[in-house]
Amino acid sequence: MPSPPSPVDAFLQFDGGMKEVTVKPGEQQAHFTFTFTNVSSEPVTINTVGTSCGCTAAKLPPLPWTLAAGTNGEIGATMNLAGKVGTVTKTINVNTDKGLKVLVVQSVIPTPAVTAAPTETMGGMGNRADNQKVAAADRQAVLRGDCANCHVTPAKDKFGPELYAKACGICHEDEHRASMVPNLHALPHPTNADYWKNWITYGKPGSLMPAFAESEGGFLTEQQIASLVQYLTANIKYDPNAKPGTPAPHASSHANPQGTHAH
Repeated sequence: MPSPPSPVDAFLQFDGGMKEVTVKPGEQQAHFTFTFTNVSSEPVTINTVGTSCGCTAAKLPPLPWTLAAGTNGEIGATMNLAGKVGTVTKTINVNTDKGLKVLVVQSVIPTPAVTAAPTETMGGMGNRADNQKVAAADRQAVLRGDCANCHVTPAKDKFGPELYAKACGICHEDEHRASMVPNLHALPHPTNADYWKNWITYGKPGSLMPAFAESEGGFLTEQQIASLVQYLTANIKYDPNAKPGTPAPHASSHANPQGTHAH
């Protein structure tokens, strides 16, 4: 999926908003390069660059990085493919003094045993069938190992909207989430505080939704869960006219503007 138009496009002209590579089975990394030119008559400063997942790292000069009018630049990215199959999609958020530019990188990882088209991914965690097998055996797996870098570490000691962005929005607000990850703003039924507390505490057995409460093998304290319940109850409103397939609003509309992705 190409990146949406951005106000930055009037200043920085990229050679593309999305890059895709097809790797060979067994390759551990995918590499991407975006080149761009400052086509405006004024300098543009890149203040921060963040990726939607810890498995993807951006490479560029030290920040802030100011590009004079007419000059060129390059942003590289490396995606760690360990344990992934199918089509893996991540985003790179380039925050400039002219606005936000979202770049998309996508790896297509063929598997010798599967000749059909790659299955959809949950923010790039691998294919759906494999993820569900892992979840069926241990649904808390997403909170450990390499996955913890995205799903646990950023949410440590966070509360309320910031915790939502890091622990919930990383999947549910991700523009590139798979259809199995519900849009919380278009649930087919009303919700309340008890509903949110139950889901956060216990998750859903047999699915990719882990139990987040410490008492259930997760990492959230009772205080953190209470802050999430309060935030969700106040900000996620039931809309009887919404369709489940409706794209979720950007996380910046509901939480920390830096909170994207999602595994």
